[in-house]
Amino acid sequence: MTLQDVSIPFHLQSISCLLSTPPLTTTNPPLSSKLIFTHGAGGTLASPAIANFYNGFSRQLPLLCFQGNSNLSSRTKMFSAVISDQEAPTSLGGRSMGARAAVMAATEETEHLVLVSYPLHTGKQVRDQILYDISPSVKVIFVSGERDSMCNLRKLDEVRSRMKCQTWRVVVEGADHGMDVKPKKLTEAVGIMTGEVVAEWIKGNDDSRREGRIFCNEDGEVEWTGWKPAEKETAASTKVERESTMPEKTPSNHTITPNGKPT
Repeated sequence: MTLQDVSIPFHLQSISCLLSTPPLTTTNPPLSSKLIFTHGAGGTLASPAIANFYNGFSRQLPLLCFQGNSNLSSRTKMFSAVISDQEAPTSLGGRSMGARAAVMAATEETEHLVLVSYPLHTGKQVRDQILYDISPSVKVIFVSGERDSMCNLRKLDEVRSRMKCQTWRVVVEGADHGMDVKPKKLTEAVGIMTGEVVAEWIKGNDDSRREGRIFCNEDGEVEWTGWKPAEKETAASTKVERESTMPEKTPSNHTITPNGKPT
């Protein structure tokens, strides 16, 4: 992976960005990124959740992540500035508040929305209307922690069933809103895996298989189940089924050790 600092004009200032590209493009980095991404309200480009995600994603595809502030309206305008600067980007995304900004900044050219730790609710407020307004032509992937206090998984399912566009969901077992897991040493590998899964999804997806889980196996490795058909069942039965049919180690079903290296 190659990292490159990029500066994009924004009014009288500039937007700091980080372009990460796959190893095979180190001698000839792409002029445009495959995914435009941004961090949460209190995050930065150096936040572990962001760094882990782009480390995994850019093993396969390039990603441009930009630094923003904690104001949603301003972040959305910054998104638009970055989009205009790039060569017709078709994939937008972010984590937490950044995911909300990505939805609001989507254009007619947007094909994919990557919503990591989407903050669906806080107190009595439910942030679902902008999701219902997403164009039917856009494909959306949610990456949510099982313990995310800002995104109840059952509530998310209800919202997804009412959205006009096709949606996919990755559940990270044991993860909270920040994608932290226990033991803490596995958090980096979890973040890397989420990035890899999203990159594979952008490269190609199956609309008959829209559910998948990332979990820690008995050997202390982070593993991806691969995409499964959506089924209405309890979390317990899902876990039993997953454990009884352990996935093979293929590009779509693989493991990552605690040091972040794929096996």
